[in-house]
Amino acid sequence: MNALSQIISYIVSFFLLALPTITFTEGVVGQPRSFFSHQTLTQSDKTISHLIYRGLFKHDIFGTLVPDLADNWSISDDGLVYTIKLKEGQKWSNGDTINSDDLIYTAFKTLPLQDVATDKVDERTVRYTLPNKFSPFLSLLTDGVTKANAEEKEDKIIPVTSGKFRVLTVKRSGPIVKEVILKNNDKKDNIQTLVFRYYGSNDELGMAARLGEIDGFLTQNNLELERFTNYRFPAQSVYYALLFNLRKDAVGDLDFRKALAKVLPLDTMIGTYGIAAQGPISRSPFTDAQLKFDYYDKDYVFDYSTKTVTLTVPDIKSHLELASRIADVWKDALGVTVNVIKVDPSKIDKNVIEPRDFEILFYGQEVGHDPDRYVNWHSTQIDAPGLNITGFKQVRADRALEEGRNEIDVNRRFTHYAEFQKSIIENMPVIFLYHPFNNYYVSKNIGGLGEKYTFGLNDRFLDFSNWKRLETN
Repeated sequence: MNALSQIISYIVSFFLLALPTITFTEGVVGQPRSFFSHQTLTQSDKTISHLIYRGLFKHDIFGTLVPDLADNWSISDDGLVYTIKLKEGQKWSNGDTINSDDLIYTAFKTLPLQDVATDKVDERTVRYTLPNKFSPFLSLLTDGVTKANAEEKEDKIIPVTSGKFRVLTVKRSGPIVKEVILKNNDKKDNIQTLVFRYYGSNDELGMAARLGEIDGFLTQNNLELERFTNYRFPAQSVYYALLFNLRKDAVGDLDFRKALAKVLPLDTMIGTYGIAAQGPISRSPFTDAQLKFDYYDKDYVFDYSTKTVTLTVPDIKSHLELASRIADVWKDALGVTVNVIKVDPSKIDKNVIEPRDFEILFYGQEVGHDPDRYVNWHSTQIDAPGLNITGFKQVRADRALEEGRNEIDVNRRFTHYAEFQKSIIENMPVIFLYHPFNNYYVSKNIGGLGEKYTFGLNDRFLDFSNWKRLETN
């Protein structure tokens, strides 16, 4: 952004800030680093980036992949070439037209796209050539498109943007960012200004809520706040599970693993933690509804009193609480001795995941909207940094995962992923538990929040157009 553009932007921002507007203020712990889509690390930065940038595609309120900036697209017969055309007249917040150069720059900066060849067909059309067939490719294009040369020319927390919101101004106290103020580009909405206010700790955030400084905030904690409603929602991009290390003799027997699953009344155990995870492709159009994901059998009886296992758990209160309940059930129902080992969450990757040093691990894994689970479960991903940490190897599952990511046709993909899910159920390298609840406390002065498909934390704003301030001070 040149000096003249910056001056004009500051003048416009000054006058917009002076105008009366209905505002929603969300409290955040930490400091913003960058809102460029390819640089975001913290959840709050990802949320703001998601609000201020548009991708070629997006997921709607039902979780379905739909075009956003993309007008139309075609896929070559061999599944390697994707040709995508931008909608006409799409603009950046500085008035420039979004064009092919922006798409190519974004692909160059986006890690998952760096092995993809990008060619400019015309000002609105780009050709992406993949090194191998990869049917989830379009889902990679949901990340925000960044303006060409943005990283080299723009302020990373006051960038030129394209989304429903744009960064109006940033308030600082010395080097510390106090507020990031976003302007809503949709004039039909009741709330026209969205403010992210930054705090140094969760204690400060809680105090801000009690003092009425903020209208909403996310937290893992359950709080009693008289002036707030908890709009608790599950993040379906994460599932927690009990992962068996199939390399270890203690859990190598399939019948024993099945027994451990059969005595867990998950419906009653996980209700306060989240919603039940339905296998490896959970709560998706690709979830095979004919499979049984809850194995509980109230009449199951067997004596495993000679067995001893270790259950490794991140040292987090809620995780330890559930792990203790699971250990008690296994002891009472099967006679199994369970040694619960708690590990510092900041050290679990280095000390447990990478060396695969566990027998049973209570752990959460993140997945994408697409049903592709290759990196989580294919046998080539057994060794670190691969994510198949159980050591699961099964020829049918491998083949299904390979075919699933090579197949474009939705019905045939479903067939492959149904086979994969069946293999996981039959071989039980894992007991799936839940998708975790997140507490989103919102002032009772704000209405219009409703039920929606919340895959990730960003999705709390999916119905923002319906939000309204019921009372102003």
